[in-house]
Amino acid sequence: MTRIASFVSLALAGTLAAQGPMSPLPLPAQAPVRPVTVPTGSRQIDLVLCLDISGSMNGLIDAARQNLWSVVNEMATLQPEPQLRVALLTYGCSAHDKEVGWVKTEVEFTHDLDMISEKLFALTTNGGEEYVARVVKAATEQLDWSKDPDALKLLFVAGNEAATQDPQFTSEAACRAAIAQGIVVNSIYCGDPQDKLAPAWRDVARFADGQFAAIDQNKAVVIATPFDEQLQGLSASLNTTYVPYGAGAAANFANQARQDGNASSLNVAAAAQRCQTKASGLYWNAGWDLVDACKDPKFVLSSVNKETLPEALRALDEPALRAHIESQQKKRSAITAQVEALGKQRDAFVQRKQKEMAGAGLFENAVLDAVRQQAEARGFRRAAPVVEQSAPPQEPVDPKMAAVIATAAAGYAQFPRVTGEFHVAPTDCRMPPPRARVSEATKAHGGKLYLLFARMAKEGQYVTPGVPAPVGETLVKEAWQAVPGHATQQTPAGERYGMTPEARDGAAVFHAGEPQGLFVMHKLAADTPGTDQGWVYGTIDATGVVTAAGRIASCMRCHQDTTEDRRFGLR
Repeated sequence: MTRIASFVSLALAGTLAAQGPMSPLPLPAQAPVRPVTVPTGSRQIDLVLCLDISGSMNGLIDAARQNLWSVVNEMATLQPEPQLRVALLTYGCSAHDKEVGWVKTEVEFTHDLDMISEKLFALTTNGGEEYVARVVKAATEQLDWSKDPDALKLLFVAGNEAATQDPQFTSEAACRAAIAQGIVVNSIYCGDPQDKLAPAWRDVARFADGQFAAIDQNKAVVIATPFDEQLQGLSASLNTTYVPYGAGAAANFANQARQDGNASSLNVAAAAQRCQTKASGLYWNAGWDLVDACKDPKFVLSSVNKETLPEALRALDEPALRAHIESQQKKRSAITAQVEALGKQRDAFVQRKQKEMAGAGLFENAVLDAVRQQAEARGFRRAAPVVEQSAPPQEPVDPKMAAVIATAAAGYAQFPRVTGEFHVAPTDCRMPPPRARVSEATKAHGGKLYLLFARMAKEGQYVTPGVPAPVGETLVKEAWQAVPGHATQQTPAGERYGMTPEARDGAAVFHAGEPQGLFVMHKLAADTPGTDQGWVYGTIDATGVVTAAGRIASCMRCHQDTTEDRRFGLR
């Protein structure tokens, strides 16, 4: 998501609705509803993991479990946003069929990431012959790979024994057959890159235009962050926005929570990464969730068997059911906005920590490095990476206060705007751009244009002399770069409002350029700890990241001088 899109998505996100989780009862069988398609207009990525699960490979399985969500999150940053399908094959297990080289397809290509997680956590090791060529051959021939010539088709095969064991097929033949179909084969050798087995693993990648990596499968680096626990909580909140339907709804709804638990059983970092995935466009559950299903304009809501819905929804007529679905969508959007904001802070924190430690030799890095290079080669673009500042990093924002600010500001564009309202112009007149103010503050807000929104404003007024602000009041100052002169071309602010906002300062004219973020004040009870007589101050940058929250010293020094409960009024 671009910087501008993130800013606008935060502006348009709905406020959180207080709803408890639904616990659907076991559902009766029914004739299947017409299949729901994944949204069109995006490029497809087919990703296959081929894991050696022989007796010595517990570390590899654990690494795949730990890093599934971080790999998906990396793909979610690609532009255009991809459609992701994942398949899982295992090999080297004595319990598998000898006739097919001890290879097993655990999961065919699927958009259901919870199913992939479920299978990963069900894997156990069992010694056997590790036929690398056979598993590559099986994945190439037996899976339903995308027929789209622009699709990115990636296969990762990982193991720790010789890649030349297969008595019937060579790695060269299997890999050349794969690349002939556009399937790039990447090899991950779980061992020393200098030992005698490594060259054959290098060849596996070389034969199919892939990338070779050597990792220590038992080496795990887990970076916990100050944002993980809050993301873990938001992950549970996202589950309350789902509206299960269909014969498999109860099982899928339960599995969603079960995979939350599996991620949490590893560590809070894995749970946080899973939460970020659940808030991305790659986590798609239209087959059992009506919120996702109704995003498809071809989906026929009336075709849903009411008996497969949660009991509380079965008596609703179609308009009421659709209204409930739309309410859940708004709730999900608001939570997603919080996850995206915290996720950016988490990613920046992890980036800093990774620079402080040696990151080589890890499963995650091996996969991510290959994905990044090969996606770029197929025309995908990565979202702009988090830019590290040369100054020492600041202390992390208090996650609880950040949540207060993110939730309070969500949907602010729907608040009354007290700096001026749009007017409907006659058809023969040009619609005037929104009026903006020039900030008079010299440091905190200086040099910016702003529009001020107040949740509880009435008739354009948000300050009544002598009357304190009510609890729940939120003030949001939407700031834009002040560019001298009239706009001569389309600007981000113009895209936002249809016409570029302008303001005058004496004889000078300014127009709004790049978004500069939000300045937020939210009123809690006056005795709330950690607040300025109930006020929580916050800043949200143009990407949607809460950059400060709580008792911000610079804000307090300015606002404590006011006479109207920390509010200046328009000036």
